[in-house]
Amino acid sequence: MKVETYLINLDGSHERLDNATRQLNQQNFPFVRFPAYDGRGKLLSEFKEYNDEKSIDIMGRSLIGSELGCYKSHLRCIEKFLKTDADYLIVLEDDIQIIVDQFKAILDEVLNWLSKHPEIEWYAINLGAKKNKLSKKIFHTKGHDLVKAYYYPIRFIGMIWSRQGAQAFFEYSVNEMYMPVDNLAQSWLSQNGKGLSIWPPLVKPNGADSDIDGVIATQGKKRNDKEARSLSYSLKKQKRMWRDRMYAVKHLLGGS
Repeated sequence: MKVETYLINLDGSHERLDNATRQLNQQNFPFVRFPAYDGRGKLLSEFKEYNDEKSIDIMGRSLIGSELGCYKSHLRCIEKFLKTDADYLIVLEDDIQIIVDQFKAILDEVLNWLSKHPEIEWYAINLGAKKNKLSKKIFHTKGHDLVKAYYYPIRFIGMIWSRQGAQAFFEYSVNEMYMPVDNLAQSWLSQNGKGLSIWPPLVKPNGADSDIDGVIATQGKKRNDKEARSLSYSLKKQKRMWRDRMYAVKHLLGGS
């Protein structure tokens, strides 16, 4: 079993890199720094794959350059992984806070167990779920459950991809961007029922200011967050949530 681990970090974000490195070294957890795509302050027109009309229709707002940079960073991690012969990809963001003492041991046991159970077809494992909804336990180790996360958690602070899942998500998401990458993965995995999660979570954001926050830039104009999060945004968010929950309930009741 071979695992690649990438830590996404923007050039110049030295303190965040140092903090994440210290935690991972304490766990004897090998990783490679992956330079993030810096989308902050870029015009949306600079992203040729971005579909603003579709984003407004689905999200109720335009995305921001930093969200698109985060999206491209995660896809570039997957693309690099797919060029290796590794079995699994772990992607961590640099504002990670490891909240368990046996982080590496738990992940090793989970991946070893999954490698011995090929009948479980899965695409991704969420390591930092904020909630555990509409799920089914399939494995337990060291006080943590591995669950089928039918309503997939949205946090992308820590993810594990199977090779099959990485390939499928890359093909699904590479040609057009219209949602933040975590929203897209949540909807996609809730619909296909191939998402897993570890509960309680192993990681969480450390509370540092996000390096992906930035102004909303479109057509050379700036808008603030209040303007972006309109009534349309709220209604469309509720629509997406209920749609994904319906898919989750279907998979849960179907026993998939």
